[in-house]
Amino acid sequence: MWLHMCHCHRPQRRQYKTLQHFFKIVLSSLVTMLASSPNQAKALCTSPLPSPSKSRRRPVPLRLQSLGVLTKLTRSSKHPTLTLDFSDNTTFQILVDGYDPVHRGLPKELEMDSSLEQLLTTGQAHVEWTIKDCALITLTDKAFESREREQRWDQNHTGVAFRFFEDQMWHCVWATMTDHDQGTCVFRSYDDVYIDQLHRSPRKLRAHVPDSPIDLR
Repeated sequence: MWLHMCHCHRPQRRQYKTLQHFFKIVLSSLVTMLASSPNQAKALCTSPLPSPSKSRRRPVPLRLQSLGVLTKLTRSSKHPTLTLDFSDNTTFQILVDGYDPVHRGLPKELEMDSSLEQLLTTGQAHVEWTIKDCALITLTDKAFESREREQRWDQNHTGVAFRFFEDQMWHCVWATMTDHDQGTCVFRSYDDVYIDQLHRSPRKLRAHVPDSPIDLR
């Protein structure tokens, strides 16, 4: 997973054999840091975001070597999922924590900064971008409910932020959940997102067909 927590010591530069190796190292670091300091300060995106939000501070990057070359982004039309294909034939997905494709509950949707939104107007984009920095960040947005009486509150949730060598801009992906009554939105809140690798068997890999019980393309 892509990691950032504020006020942590800058890690030493490391060479990672594969993108999968990097994610394993970062996940281990995340578990250790959460156990030692549960009340971490918030890190926030700087690029303009369409959701109502408080001011956001730029996340401190990991400052690692090149993490991988992204070749394709695919936004699912059926599930709140963004699939990332890399040049080393690995595939990762940005998913909503707790999302069940069978029992979906309130409608959930991935939202993102305007640059990514415009790029994915057709649902898919072919690129050749090298990831420079990436982070898990905590966002604070204004949620509301207006069924019986209107209520508003600050909702903390986890997003994914990353930037590329090619444009040097921070990009951000997060999740919303909404409910509507006769076409009017009566509830809007936010959920956490995370990254997981989409595994493929050797047979499926040769055929370029994904093989995973959580393939939500």
